[in-house]
Amino acid sequence: MKPLSRSLEDYLEAVYTLSRRDGFARASRVSALLRVSKPSVSSAVKALAARGLLEQEPYGYIRLSPAGLKAGALIAGRHSALKDFFISILGMDAPRAEHDACLAEHALSPGAIGRMAALAAFLKAPARARSLAAARAAMREGARL
Repeated sequence: MKPLSRSLEDYLEAVYTLSRRDGFARASRVSALLRVSKPSVSSAVKALAARGLLEQEPYGYIRLSPAGLKAGALIAGRHSALKDFFISILGMDAPRAEHDACLAEHALSPGAIGRMAALAAFLKAPARARSLAAARAAMREGARL
């Protein structure tokens, strides 16, 4: 299967996120989550359905296929790992980490993201977490000078 564009990945991730939270997704909720028009959602849903990743009842619920569930989980997992790395390791604030994770999830290879997640897990181990907190505090102090 041809790789998804960044835009289609965002739509699939939104459907996945809403489905996990609410048990289903609707075009209006995808539109609100991504801050895009409903016709844009409709176009993306058709493209994703053509790839066998989701199904939509006419004017109704959007449901992930098994392949869509797997792809959505991978995309959401990349996003989550990056956001966690940006917040817990780099000390970024949540809104900036969210924004940057959305950008980076499309640009970095799965291997790079996996290594960042492994590094985060290593650095968050209790003994190293204190050193990491001290380093972040020193960085903040240095930024104020």
